[in-house]
Amino acid sequence: MKLSFDKTLFEEFISQALTRFEQHLRQEKMKEGTIQQRMRGAREFARFLTDRPHRRGERTKGTI
Repeated sequence: MKLSFDKTLFEEFISQALTRFEQHLRQEKMKEGTIQQRMRGAREFARFLTDRPHRRGERTKGTI
């Protein structure tokens, strides 16, 4: 799929959004396990949006 904007800018935006989302979860005083689970889902979705979905069996914990 062709994007009509610079992909690196979009990736930077997504990365910053993930950081802000994690900060929000911590401000809400959620349990660490809950934060990790939600961040894992958010990172998987971010990888999908940037056209780099994880491979089968690939560990999804970390950064995009």
